[in-house]
Amino acid sequence: MRCYLLMADGEWEERIALELRRKMKELYGKSKVFFLSFRHPGVFAEKGFAEVSKDRPTQPLKAWYKLCQDLLKRRNLRERRIFIGGNLWLLALVTLLGGRRVTVVLPLGLRPFPVSSLRLFFLRRFARTVLVDDATFVQFLRLKNIPAYFVGNILADLLHPHDTPFLHGKKAICALFPREDHHVEDLGFFLDFVEHAPNGTSLYFLLALPQGVSLETVQRIASEKNWVFLESLEGEVVEGYLVRERVYLNLTRFLPEALDQATYVVSADQRILVQAVGLGKTVIPVRMGKAEETAALLLHSVSLFEYNQSMSARFGRKGAIERIAVFLLWGVVEDPALSHRLRTIHKRG
Repeated sequence: MRCYLLMADGEWEERIALELRRKMKELYGKSKVFFLSFRHPGVFAEKGFAEVSKDRPTQPLKAWYKLCQDLLKRRNLRERRIFIGGNLWLLALVTLLGGRRVTVVLPLGLRPFPVSSLRLFFLRRFARTVLVDDATFVQFLRLKNIPAYFVGNILADLLHPHDTPFLHGKKAICALFPREDHHVEDLGFFLDFVEHAPNGTSLYFLLALPQGVSLETVQRIASEKNWVFLESLEGEVVEGYLVRERVYLNLTRFLPEALDQATYVVSADQRILVQAVGLGKTVIPVRMGKAEETAALLLHSVSLFEYNQSMSARFGRKGAIERIAVFLLWGVVEDPALSHRLRTIHKRG
């Protein structure tokens, strides 16, 4: 039986681990998968999965001691270990305690990965293979003699929208995604963006509100710019509307659905942009403080095409989780016949 230990460093990394396990079990049901969470011990066990070091104490020093003990106990087990995240000190810890190099899944779409000589040394010394969602960074790592492979858009695979359509008629949806930690700045920018949208663009503007941003905050910022708030007529899908003259801005908290149904995506959030590229959406590059210039890009189809082509070449499309699973199960990541092999596997299953 093939055994695997998926180690996740962060909430998004835990979601990647869960998706990876689901795909591995789908492709090869006999594979045995264990989990380990560095930041949230017990989170996988609560979902009914086998988790290593799930009962760590709350005191930091005791928790680290218990984690090291649990890793040492697995030192001689025959299992493939996968580290998901960018904390290379943790990578060094699990490699030294485990007695072998591990496969690293590096989702650069989540957060920046500043390059330094020390970081490159850690990857070269402790990583067996590095699986990355950034083709440009893969080329850089290979120039540094680090075994790296481009797997495609990991973040796009984490999106699971419900079948909840927006009533946009024949208009294309232009979805706006403010950052939760910069929502005041972003909300003001998006109001200006919608106001300066070129004449002749038939768009359904949809503002996707983060959970931490209250409707009262949105109303206050909008009123300062002379926008009027109206109650929703569409139930829970749309929470309300902001109106100024003949321009409507629809408000929703259905973020996955907004991203899935959008034609255009506008955001300064790197994660949202990478997901949108993976789904084949048209991303409009944001120029903060220059809402009118950003809105004018809606008419520059050639510029938008070139920008989105470069983003797509860098981060790829969805399907990365399946490629990683195939690599872990059979050691294949860049196989011209990969799609044919996957179809054969699905038919047998």
